Amino acid sequence: MRTATSASAARQSLGGAQRTEAPAGKAASASVATGGDGARAFTSVEIHRDVASAAADWSRLLGDALAGPYQNPDFMAAWARHAGAAEGASPLIAIARDERGEPVALLPLCVRRRFGVATARFIGGSHVNYNLAVIRRDRLDAFAGGEAERLLVETAREAGVDAYHLVNQPRLWMGTPNPLASLPSQPSADDAYCGPLAPSLEEHLRLYVSAKSRSNQRRKMRRFEERGAPKLYRAETPEQRRRLLDAYFRQKAEQFAARGVDNVFERPGVYEFLAQAAGLTGEAATIDLYGFDMDDEVVAVHGGVADGSRYCGMFISITSSEHAKYSPGEMLMNFVVEEQIRRGLSSFDLGVGAATYKKMYCPDPEPLFDSIFGVTAKGRAVAGAAAAAAALKARIKATPWAYGLIGKLRKARAGHRPEVAGPAAD
Repeated sequence: MRTATSASAARQSLGGAQRTEAPAGKAASASVATGGDGARAFTSVEIHRDVASAAADWSRLLGDALAGPYQNPDFMAAWARHAGAAEGASPLIAIARDERGEPVALLPLCVRRRFGVATARFIGGSHVNYNLAVIRRDRLDAFAGGEAERLLVETAREAGVDAYHLVNQPRLWMGTPNPLASLPSQPSADDAYCGPLAPSLEEHLRLYVSAKSRSNQRRKMRRFEERGAPKLYRAETPEQRRRLLDAYFRQKAEQFAARGVDNVFERPGVYEFLAQAAGLTGEAATIDLYGFDMDDEVVAVHGGVADGSRYCGMFISITSSEHAKYSPGEMLMNFVVEEQIRRGLSSFDLGVGAATYKKMYCPDPEPLFDSIFGVTAKGRAVAGAAAAAAALKARIKATPWAYGLIGKLRKARAGHRPEVAGPAAD
């Protein structure tokens, strides 16, 4: 594992860069000196302070780049406009260009300044389960090793960044090594869960769900059919999407309150972000919403993002009514998996954090890593403390008795008995 000092050393060894100031909304660029120590992955770095001004190059890169469904400029713009702005995070999009001026990589970042220290993070915050740089596939090998680090250091120098706090990065994405895995790193607090999609839902469940659990699911679905008119669907109209989004926020508030956990979805800008991402404010939808209705009641909601090969589950909630005992979340997840198979996707994930239901659909834990390091003296001090705090959190989560104690304390604070098992516990 490389240390923060190695990033600082790389910064000191860089050739001279000529900085060009640019007005707001425009790009600032730096020409990077190329030395005689081998080929460089890029020759210049261009800084954008908003998503829109980088969108054209971003979209071009996505045509043949290492990237996932979350690395969608429209999705990122929705977060930056609402949730990001509410927490004081400003977009910082760094585009690396080759000697012909063509984009070869893009860092989708945002910056927050606290106590005089500017820290760069991946844009999207906790709503993104897999963070990646967008790197053209024919340049992946070139960015391995020191070139990925050089890109971050050049970006820091051009944009006035003191430290990086880059979390939840996969070492492999769909089987391809992530060049940013060469950065200073430590394990993330949680693994993510993913897996291949089988040719049919029946085969998928046979592979990953026990015969007893499959039998229980069929029995529970019969109970729903006996009690009313169940409907599983993907939201296609603005009215359906608004209804599901509102139901999700209500259900999630109830679940967080029952667990004694702060409701991250009540933070300023989060509802507006998801409303824009769901296509409710005039922009194209960048997230899919799925619902399970029992007559007039929404009993489960799921949302996620997808590209041509991968579906990434973002969130799920279930009702706290009597319907909860029949596991509506599992019924909905079966439908969601089947929908992705019908769309021809090959891979499926349910994001970061352990939950029993995830293993029913995503059998493979996927270790993630964090890169937390400074590039200035004050940045190194802040990054050192942040890295230590992140490591402590990871150790607590990896220690069953310690993590269990925290859970009991939260429930005691909520004054509530343990919640119903199942997807709602996620």
